[in-house]
Amino acid sequence: MSQQELDHSLKRIRDLGLRLTPQRTEILSILIQAQAPLSAQEIHQNIIERQPAVSLDTVYRNLTTLTEAGLVSQVGLQNRDSARFEYQGQDHHHHAICLKCRKSVCIGEISSQPGIEKELKAAGFKPMGHVFEVYGLCADCREDQ
Repeated sequence: MSQQELDHSLKRIRDLGLRLTPQRTEILSILIQAQAPLSAQEIHQNIIERQPAVSLDTVYRNLTTLTEAGLVSQVGLQNRDSARFEYQGQDHHHHAICLKCRKSVCIGEISSQPGIEKELKAAGFKPMGHVFEVYGLCADCREDQ
């Protein structure tokens, strides 16, 4: 785990005026250490090894808060049960998700199209963030190989 990333995230939580709870700190630590996006259930299983009283609802509430703070991103927005979460930190990126095996592949930042920016401005809409996911079949699941 990068202590620098954790320190940056904890500072961001404080700067946003959010409470710095042991559960939030633990969730961030788990996600920073993770090699791949994790489900809320996987995060919960990891936490209860050290904090047995933490409920799955507490994990979901904290994931929502951390997502709104821009520190965590939710991968697989179509279904809460199959959603996975990852540390977003300062490196914004997007995902390609396989519809068959649910594998998620990180892809770099997709520049917004000038037409989208123009339409948002015309509608008086100020974007605060975005999520971009591409759904298809990964190399392992494609039948045309």
